[in-house]
Amino acid sequence: MTTPEPSSTPPDEKLDLRQQGWPAYLGGSVLAVIGLVGGVAMGYAKQDGFQQFFFSYLVAWCFFLFMCLGGLFFVMLQHAVKAGWSVNVRRIAEWFASIIPVMGLLSAPIIIAVVLGAKGQDSLYEWAKPGALDHMSHFKQIYLNPVFFIVRIVFYFVVWSILGLWFWKQSVKQDVTGDYNITRLMQRIAPAGLVIFGVTFTAASFDLLMSLDMDWASTIFGVYCFAGSTLTIIATLILVVIFLQARGFLRKSVTIEHFHDLGKLLFGFTFFYGYIAFDQYMLQWYANLPDETEWYARRGATTAMGKANGWSWVCLLILFAHILIPFAGLMSRHVKRNPVLLGFWAAWILMMEWVDLFWIAMPQLHADFHLDVIDLCLLVGLGGLVTALIVRKASHDAIRPIHDPRLAASLAFENV
Repeated sequence: MTTPEPSSTPPDEKLDLRQQGWPAYLGGSVLAVIGLVGGVAMGYAKQDGFQQFFFSYLVAWCFFLFMCLGGLFFVMLQHAVKAGWSVNVRRIAEWFASIIPVMGLLSAPIIIAVVLGAKGQDSLYEWAKPGALDHMSHFKQIYLNPVFFIVRIVFYFVVWSILGLWFWKQSVKQDVTGDYNITRLMQRIAPAGLVIFGVTFTAASFDLLMSLDMDWASTIFGVYCFAGSTLTIIATLILVVIFLQARGFLRKSVTIEHFHDLGKLLFGFTFFYGYIAFDQYMLQWYANLPDETEWYARRGATTAMGKANGWSWVCLLILFAHILIPFAGLMSRHVKRNPVLLGFWAAWILMMEWVDLFWIAMPQLHADFHLDVIDLCLLVGLGGLVTALIVRKASHDAIRPIHDPRLAASLAFENV
């Protein structure tokens, strides 16, 4: 790293959310209580051993977990490549990375579902039931067992929490000390962190989502989930910045140039997600192995006896609304430089990411498309909780780094 550039803060820049964060914190907390309590109550009322609740919770929880993990990836990537443009939006991603320990605590219902499955109850993972893996290979029997699954989940969250908290703490520490060596240290740690992140994220996506069908396997599934995770955090960064600017924050620090770069990332990862989704489908369709094609058939991506099932329209929705339409919508430079239009596409992609996770998980429970009110309750509940946690973080930290040595480059950033 070269000699640090002098940093400067616009004299009228608002960086303290403390006075204006209370309404958002209160609103998020209320939604969290209503959504989560309502979800549990309706799950109990169904008298199905909480099976619908567990599946609905998995979808909503993975949606916000991937958002937080995307934040961790974004932070480490910016440090690894020594990016200057992203300094003024990086703190938001740091907040999401820093609440990964809470997301770990919120994995409790998933672990409970595994324990209930081990006792023979229909819950979430078929492989957790005694004897379910008797026809499987010895390796799969060792890997997919309740005790080892729980150990792996705990391990993933310990690793992610250490990384997320460390990068966040170093960044806010620099706000106080102004020590440029902190940036150098984060840049040295980030590449190794990315490698560790890649391995653990891939394994976690196998465990949490791919193993819902214990017969199906895809070596590219981790990359598929990673693409969705990155899309989720980029879209979230765009929407959070728009929200803050509407309330007078970051208006001098984050310009149209920054929106343009975030838009390019959103466009690029939309294409990347589409490529990975098609690649996974094409390879398994071409191989035409029963264990692989049945997974897609259950989700409406193919037909059986000439008849499409109830998930076929969701499959088509993902093809058009998650890939082709946003790809065309984000292609123009003018869209990327218009916060209103860019915010629309960011919200669109967030919605489609939830639909994508819903499409992955729910066909294991329902043969035909079924949207339950519990799905929406838990999405709102966990969304309110994450909102409250992020606002709480924002009320204690500056909204952007204030002594990062690349701050001046971010303030003066322009697209070529």
